[in-house]
Amino acid sequence: MPSEARVPTHAALDSVLLFDYGLRCRTGLHIGVGKSSAFAGSDLPVLRDGDGRPLVPGSSLRGVLRSGVEALCTSLDLNARKPMADTSTGDPKVDELAEAWNKLPLAERLFGRVGPSKADRFSFGSRFQVSDARCEGEALTELRDGVAIRRDTRTVSGSAKFDLEVVAEGTRFQGAIRVKNGSDYEVGLIAQALWMLDQGLLLLGGNSARGLGWVEVLVSTPRRLTAADLLATSTPARGPGAGNGDAFGPVTEHLAHYLAALREFAGGANGTTNGG
Repeated sequence: MPSEARVPTHAALDSVLLFDYGLRCRTGLHIGVGKSSAFAGSDLPVLRDGDGRPLVPGSSLRGVLRSGVEALCTSLDLNARKPMADTSTGDPKVDELAEAWNKLPLAERLFGRVGPSKADRFSFGSRFQVSDARCEGEALTELRDGVAIRRDTRTVSGSAKFDLEVVAEGTRFQGAIRVKNGSDYEVGLIAQALWMLDQGLLLLGGNSARGLGWVEVLVSTPRRLTAADLLATSTPARGPGAGNGDAFGPVTEHLAHYLAALREFAGGANGTTNGG
């Protein structure tokens, strides 16, 4: 296994990678807030921001991407290839942290791990952050009727009829992604999961069994900044959705370098780790 000099924690800023992402609904999208008790509106409304516009929370997208990364790592046995931190520095605290890091699967290294526990007293913060995606342009929703069916009897149950609010096909959202101290292959894992979402291999939101949740994914050209870069400019980073000055494009185009790094890390794997 390859090795790395130290654990890439939040204690130091080696680099931060920033890029924006755009989503366009290819089908309806439902990210809900639970059953509504209001007399008017939908029984199952979609989540909205303070202005009343549909919103894709970063936690929803993050969860989908994590599931994609975990599935990829499992299917290709990528955890067997993970770099191992040095555990022979002579500093007991540093070595203990490195030993705990070496036990983590790749997804937990990137998305974080909640602890401590009796078996492991360390927690590792996420180095991958996703902003909420705010609605761009016209925000259209529609209501879809449904009927609750009991699975055991296959008959209508109780208060059977309900309606579901859905964000309409064609609606666009935009947000931002940040990866701190990430290796190129780790960014490649994120890029691969974004491509899987774009291809419909991963679905966003609820009621995907009813055909909801397929989105087109576009990204801006990423910028990698070091600590020295932060000192060199007064405005190194912009707010979510502010853009990097480049047009959005396909994941396979704008994140091609990182997808190639993932293929190299995976040892080729018959070309199954990219979309092109």
